[in-house]
Amino acid sequence: MQKLDWIILAICIGLVWPMPGFGELVFARIEEGFARIARHERAALVAMGAVTILARLALLPWMPVPQPKVHDEFSYLLAADTFSHGRLANPPHPLWVFLDTFHVIQHPTYASMYPPAQGMVLAVGKLLGNPWIGVMLSVAAMCMAITWMLQGWMLPEWALLGGVLVLLRVGLFSYWMNSYWGGAVAATGAALVLGALPRIWEHQRPRDTVIFGLGAGILATSRPVEGVIFFIPLGCALLWWVIRQEGAARRASTKHLLLPLASILLFVSGFVAYYNLRVTGSPLEFPHFIEGRFIRTAIFLWQHDKPPIPYANPQFDDFYHNFLPSLYHTSWAAAEGQFEWKLTDFWQFYLGPALTIPFLALPWLWKEPRNRLLLFQVALSAIGLWVIVYYHAHYAAPLMVTIVVLLMQGMRVLRGWRVRGHAVGVALTRLIMLFSLLIGPVYFARMIAAESNPLLDWLHRHSSLLVIAAVSTLVALRLGSSFAPRFQSRWPWMIASCEFLLLAGIVLQICVHQRNSYPDDYAFVDDLNEPFRKPVEQQLAALSGEHLVLVRYAKDHNSGEEYVYNEADIDRAKTVWAREIPRIDPSLLLRYFRNRDVWIFEPDEDDSVVRPFSASSNSTEPPR
Repeated sequence: MQKLDWIILAICIGLVWPMPGFGELVFARIEEGFARIARHERAALVAMGAVTILARLALLPWMPVPQPKVHDEFSYLLAADTFSHGRLANPPHPLWVFLDTFHVIQHPTYASMYPPAQGMVLAVGKLLGNPWIGVMLSVAAMCMAITWMLQGWMLPEWALLGGVLVLLRVGLFSYWMNSYWGGAVAATGAALVLGALPRIWEHQRPRDTVIFGLGAGILATSRPVEGVIFFIPLGCALLWWVIRQEGAARRASTKHLLLPLASILLFVSGFVAYYNLRVTGSPLEFPHFIEGRFIRTAIFLWQHDKPPIPYANPQFDDFYHNFLPSLYHTSWAAAEGQFEWKLTDFWQFYLGPALTIPFLALPWLWKEPRNRLLLFQVALSAIGLWVIVYYHAHYAAPLMVTIVVLLMQGMRVLRGWRVRGHAVGVALTRLIMLFSLLIGPVYFARMIAAESNPLLDWLHRHSSLLVIAAVSTLVALRLGSSFAPRFQSRWPWMIASCEFLLLAGIVLQICVHQRNSYPDDYAFVDDLNEPFRKPVEQQLAALSGEHLVLVRYAKDHNSGEEYVYNEADIDRAKTVWAREIPRIDPSLLLRYFRNRDVWIFEPDEDDSVVRPFSASSNSTEPPR
């Protein structure tokens, strides 16, 4: 934990120690209304999904529909385009060498290298008008699925609160909602598995087994490695529960639970095998394996780099020979560094300082056998994430779901804590919610006021004094009311409202401190207005005819910024993007696309315009 995080934790604990019950009337009224909604479980699920969609749509004037920028996003969008045309893969292009790009296989088919689930979600969005619609629907489904999952583990009030926390932490401002990279699909699958398990134990209904298997299928087609690791403890727990039953009950559970589950898993395995067959030509070879042939770096911590592989273009050479090897060098010290980095990244993305507080209740959670199962699953998933070199936050999406269950179990235990008769736990849980509610808007306000603002600058310079003043006022108000009970009895709502507002102001200042001191310690995307290929795409879309864009990179080009990505049906696309490769004559490419207008695009010189191609502009020399 960094210093600021300890400071935030200390302030939260210090605030609630002498003053539990501040703003009690206001908090109690809010909690009562929230509980009434939560008790209608199905309505709560619908409300969770609707709020997710409406909240993100309301932000569109400031946070527009995202433009793809990362390699992986374009690969997923290729899958979406392919699926929306009713195909699982596309035939290889005869001039693929000029069209080759990252995370897309060119042989034996032209397809994304990734599992199909995220692409299918984006395809649904594409059919509805825009692939991002699929992203938004997937995040809404995730928030609903996590709420439903928690309803199987705890009271509905805590379940809905958990869904709200997930929405606030990763569902609204993070790249899960504001890119095409994914995360929500795998989390939805994990939530269905983890939510079905306690229902199976309690009700033994076949429908819950179907949901259990459906969640496993989503995991298998979104994050298969992490999904298998996530599923193993839960599948074993279910199997052991059936085995321990007596004869007649065991036979009934096998017939009504295990057989339907086995059928679903067999169907999922068949689909995965068929998908592999159509994409790679072999039911046992995943598309990722083909991409893996071009990666010389270690995949697992114990592996060593393979010999260098020659590449046709300098961008591949830089990415595979320079960037990827820089991520890890096989050694125990590097492995320890990987663990620390991944743990820190996971904590910053999913939890942060406020949501760490409920885990103070871990010793109490350990006493419950079902919680011990979840803690074992967390340990197993953490090891799985550690031993694989590559990591992004959405790789841990299944693990996040288990953490959410433990988080809410900790919140439930925490709320019951009393110290010398003071309801300290109630105050702590309220502070956690206030922080979670305010931290996102603080980042959002800073984004839309990116230029210097006199008011914001003044607040930034005097934020410490404001915190001290608010705390002092809060203490004085409580002490004054204790010495003047007649005043408190005459205006209880006024006092409670003032206390609530002052407490919210203190937490708001703490959020501002975090945003100013550690702007990267919250999952917030603030680069949605970066144009990337959009200006050129709009320029060419406004012209008649079809186009071929030759991308010419500078010698020092950042291989993380790739512009050569195409639609599924390349020859029928309005604009085709190809790379200019040093020492390779593009005449074959130009003859093939002779009916198109040809343009030169030099993103390292000016990434907003293209210029007409001419014979004199052709360069087959090494890049400058």
